[in-house]
Amino acid sequence: HPNIYKITFATANEFSALVIRPFSEKGTLKDLIYKAKPKDPFLKKYCNPKKIQGLELQQIKIYGRQILEVLKFLHEKGFPYGHLHSANVMLDGDTCKLLDLENSLLGLPSFYRSYFSQFRKIN
Repeated sequence: HPNIYKITFATANEFSALVIRPFSEKGTLKDLIYKAKPKDPFLKKYCNPKKIQGLELQQIKIYGRQILEVLKFLHEKGFPYGHLHSANVMLDGDTCKLLDLENSLLGLPSFYRSYFSQFRKIN
């Protein structure tokens, strides 16, 4: 799918897994929101609330549609994706591409598991 970020190399054994993707100079959606450079340290990038900026309405429309289209594609294929957040959306020009699709295959819990587990009626 055009909105899934490509993997350069992947390997796994019974103890661990390794996935390598190409580096993106533009960074993730989170980097755009925080006006951060991808190579900067985490604390420098994301711990200054004064740098946070919103997205323009047109950007929200474009990125939102692209994310929904890839989620629909994954859902139609029966592929779970529970790791959607701004740091898992890579920007490639004006195109959003999802990262970390392999997490569910590796048995990692959903990013939102702690929120879901509060509700008894949600399975």
